Parts: sequence; structure tokens; C-alpha cells
Amino acid sequence: MKKVIIVVSVIVLIIALTFVYFFYLQPIKKNNPLMAVPPDASMIFQLENPFEEWNEITDNKIWNYLKTNPYFKEIGQEMDSLTVDMKSNSSLWELVMDRPMVMSVHKTRPKDYDFLYVIDLQRATQFDFIKNYINDFSDDIEKVYTRTYQDQEILEIKFIDSPTTYYLFIYDNLLSVSSTHILVEQSIDQLKKPILIRDFDFIDITKALGSNDINMYINYPAFSDYLKIWMDDSEDESSDIFSILKYSGMSLEATDKVLSVEGYTNVKKDKPNLLTALMNSGEGEIGVGTIVPDNASYFMSLGFDDAKEFYKQMEEVLKISEEGDSYMESKQKIEDYLDISIEDDFLSWIDNEIALIQLNSNSDKNKVELAVAIKHKDFDDTKERLGYIEQQIRKKTPVKFKGITYKGYDIQFLSIKGFFKLMFGSAFEGIDKPYYTIMDDYVVFSNSPRTLGKIISSVEEKSTLDHTKEYADFMENFDYESSLFIYLSANELLSDAERILDASSWKELKPHQPYFKSFPMIGMQIKADGDLLNHQIQLNYLNHEQISNWNDLVKESEFKEEEVADSTETEDEDLISIENILPEDLNSKTFIEYYENEQVKFEVSLKDGLKHGRYFQYDSLGNMVVKGRYRNDEKSGTWRFYDKDGDLIRKERF
Repeated sequence: MKKVIIVVSVIVLIIALTFVYFFYLQPIKKNNPLMAVPPDASMIFQLENPFEEWNEITDNKIWNYLKTNPYFKEIGQEMDSLTVDMKSNSSLWELVMDRPMVMSVHKTRPKDYDFLYVIDLQRATQFDFIKNYINDFSDDIEKVYTRTYQDQEILEIKFIDSPTTYYLFIYDNLLSVSSTHILVEQSIDQLKKPILIRDFDFIDITKALGSNDINMYINYPAFSDYLKIWMDDSEDESSDIFSILKYSGMSLEATDKVLSVEGYTNVKKDKPNLLTALMNSGEGEIGVGTIVPDNASYFMSLGFDDAKEFYKQMEEVLKISEEGDSYMESKQKIEDYLDISIEDDFLSWIDNEIALIQLNSNSDKNKVELAVAIKHKDFDDTKERLGYIEQQIRKKTPVKFKGITYKGYDIQFLSIKGFFKLMFGSAFEGIDKPYYTIMDDYVVFSNSPRTLGKIISSVEEKSTLDHTKEYADFMENFDYESSLFIYLSANELLSDAERILDASSWKELKPHQPYFKSFPMIGMQIKADGDLLNHQIQLNYLNHEQISNWNDLVKESEFKEEEVADSTETEDEDLISIENILPEDLNSKTFIEYYENEQVKFEVSLKDGLKHGRYFQYDSLGNMVVKGRYRNDEKSGTWRFYDKDGDLIRKERF
């Protein structure tokens, strides 16, 4: 008996030592899964623990809401089906999926694409049954074939009731799988002579990005070609958009409240472009929120160290554009004709930020309200420089506009056609022959004085973005300074879209409103980080049910339109609403405002943007209730007030 115990003990010890050596001490190859990815991959997803990350994604509140959208419904159903399969075969899935994985996307035909999966099996490759007993993995496997390519054995697996064949091979610690045989063969070729993983530009991106749970890479030449799958030939402009980019690497983070993407891009510097101009110009403070109304649809802030250097960089970009020759000629003509210097009279007073703002508009259909805000260094110097330019315009052109004062702010006119497009490119071409006003820290330009009036009112009433807690909390996710920052408000953009889009386009967009509104604020920031471009996109998720409940509550508390539509009572306060009117054009001779039912609310004559002449006010049924006259923006003479039957109820002398 004693001998038996000794023999058994020795056998157990030998087995234990063998197990420890085989699985923990024996050296194994540690090839990076990226080395097996062909260089024509358009997108690459790198996952440290796919099984765990898959469970986190499928349990994520944002994803579970988005998959109710028709666009995501099919992929959502496929993911749900795969999740069920994972739970029913957890041992198999953990064997393969509980390891680092790379998934790449490849264009395989003019209108088709496929995936290649490269999995780091680590010590699982010691299990010979991965090859020899693969039939035992699933009852759905119909047949397994083997063939050789470049001295490497490829397994071809066919499933019952499926026309798709899957191809796989194992090389040291790597398992490559695809339903396209060429991708597997190209993966084998890469193991002999890797291309992508040895590209210095790609290496720079991987080093800057570091290790994260989920990394995503974009290979722009291949990505541009991949997009053609989804486009008509007439729509293909991607080659121009991506021609200046090489690779991007991004870290993806999705919680129940935030969807965030942060990463790096290398930009080609063989010729000037907008991104290199931004990178070479430094950074500026994102401060325009102090004047942007809290119901703005959008703003884009450009930041830089020095305005003249920024303009020099932009000028190099404009010179090589299709309009380069005409740009230089136009600039010279403006300076010679008006006897001004753009550098001395315009750039000299600019501080470190220029912003393009789009307001949520209630003006005419198919029209957006735009403004440009430029941060100035000194109020008096800025006023003097712009005053000089305006003076030169008056000498050379028939413009006679004298300017007006609105709520204490002077509004002037700068009649230089195409000036902002000339200075800063096509993104600013919507501002042409603008009016402007100088505020505390900014000069604000707009084609419409009404737009300037809205911005002035927001500043005076403290109803700007900077005065909202939501915006302050949102901006804490970004750096204080940047080269480019873009802010989008989903609610306000949808409101603009309903007014601007044609009926068919709005009908197509309308069902998706709740999904856009679930991300009320969207921000994107770009800044230089050495030779790379650092970028961040953040979307904050707001529960759609809470949005719906809140909107219903607001509607219930509002007065219904019909409850006030027939009111003809006129108090002195009714006149106050027109004290600070601003027309779309200060050269207009009249200003008319309407009720929602398109009846005229009031009509007043104008002179040089000021109320001057007859004034008529009506109720919502079209009955005149007030008649009077203005002189130099002040009430003048006798004003008469009428009831709904047209009977005079009182007079007032001014």
C-alpha cells in the first residue's frame, strides 16, 4: 500500500510539473495581431477583451436605445442573436473571444466588403484540438477542409444550411478568420513581410494612442475607396476630403451617459492645407460662449496665438486653391481702392479667436442667420481701425448709412463684398457686406442687424451659453484652448431643419428626431500635439423618455394660442415690444411683423434704420387697434387707440 501511494504521488507530481511548464513556463511566440492585417484595411478595431467589451456594449443604455432606430434595427437583431449564442456556448466563446482581437474592414469588390479577424490565442494554441477536433465545436458545422497556401495550412469550414464558407489559419499565437479566402491569404502574406505595422506614420499613431479597451484606426486612402461602396459616382468627393490625411487612431468610450471618441491623426504636409494651417497657428481660448445665445444652433471657434500668423497660414492655403490667382488680385484691389492695409487696419486688433455662429432663426424660410464674432485686443483701438475702414468706404462708394444705436450698442455698416470669404475661406462666404457692432470682448458681424440685435439682447439678458449650467458642465470635458472647436445643439438644428428643408427631406428626417434629441449637445475639438493632430468628439446622452415627459409638461403649462388670439385689449406695454425693432436691412423703408396666423401685427416706416413715419398696429384678426407716428425713433404727435369694432377708445399726445 505504501508503494502504491508513493507511485501515485510521483505521477501526480510529474503531471503537475508538466502542466506548469506547458502552460506557464514554456516560451511562446507573442506576435502582435496587427502584423497579420493587410495594408488595404480601411478600418481596424483593436479590442483587448472582446468578450467582456461585447457584454458591456450590449448592456449599454445608449446602444439599446439606438438599436430601436430603423437604421440600426437589423444590426441590433444580429447582435442580440449573437449574444444569445454566446451565452449558450460561453465556454467556446470565452476560449476564442476572451483574448486580444483585431477586426479589420476590407473592400473586396466594387460594391462589397468583408471582415478579417485576427485573434491572439496566447497559450490556447497549445490545444491541438483547435485544428484536429474543430468539428466538435458546434453541431452546425457540416464539413471541414484543409489546403496549403505559402506553406501554411488553411482550414475551410462549411456550416449546415449556410452558403458561406469560413477560412482560418493558426500561426504561432495568432488565429486569422474571414469569410473571404483572399483576406486570409493576404493575412498569411503579411506574416512573411508586414507592411502596415512597419509604416512609421502608423507607428506614430499607435504610440500616441496607447493601450485602451477599444482602439479604432482609419487608413484614409483605403477608407476613401471603401466609401465608394455606398456612393454613386456623382457623389464621390471623398478623395478630396481625405487626400491630406494618412491615419487616425481613436479610443472609443461608451457609458450609459456619454459617447466619447478621442485620438490622433497625422496630416500630409507636402502642401498647405486647412489642418496644417490650424496646427501651425497655435491655440486660442474658446470664449465665444459669452456672447452666443443659449438657443444657438451651432458655432465654430478658430483659435490661434497670433492673428497675423494665422492669416499668413490661411493665405498659403487660399493661394493654392482653384481661386488662388483671383484671391491675390481681389486682395490687392481692395487695399489699393480703399487705401487700407488688411494687416494693419484689420488683423492688428484681432486677439486669439474667430467664431462663426448660426442662430436658431425664425426669419424667412430657407434662410439661416449667421454671424462672425472676432475677439479684439482693445475696444478703442478696434473702434478706431474699423472706423477708418468705414470712412474709406464712404469716400469711395455711394454708401450713406449713418449707423444706429440698439440697446446702447452702435451698429455700423461695412460694405466690402466678399471680405470674409477673402480673409478666411469659403466657410465664411455667408457673411457678405455685413453690419457690425463692437461689444465688450468681441466685434460681431452679420448680414442682418436683427441677428446682431438677438446677440445683443442675449448678452444684456444674460441668456448666453456661458450662463447655462448644461453648457458649463459640457465644456469641462474639453481643453480650455484649442485650434478648432465646434459646438452643435441638436434641438436647435432640428428646428432650423424643419424650416429650411424641403417637404420630402423633412418627412424623411422627422421620424429620427427623438434619436438626435437624445444627444442635445455635441462638441468636437482639434489641436496640435507635436506632429500629430489631437481630436476629441463628445456626445452627452439624455434619456429620451425624460425629454418626452418634460416636453409634455411644458406644453400643458403653456397658454393655448386660441385663448389669446381674439384679444383686442391694448395696453401701453403693447407698444414697448416695438421700441427696439431691427429690420433685416437697415436701408429698408418699412418694417412689418406678423402673427403666427400670418396676419400683420404692426407696420412702421423707417429712415436709416430708425422708426420714422406712420405706425399701424393690428390684432390677430386684422383689426387696427393703434395708429400713430414716429419721428427719429421717438413717438410723435397724436396716437389713437381703437377697439375691435374700430371705435376710438382713447388718444394720447407725444
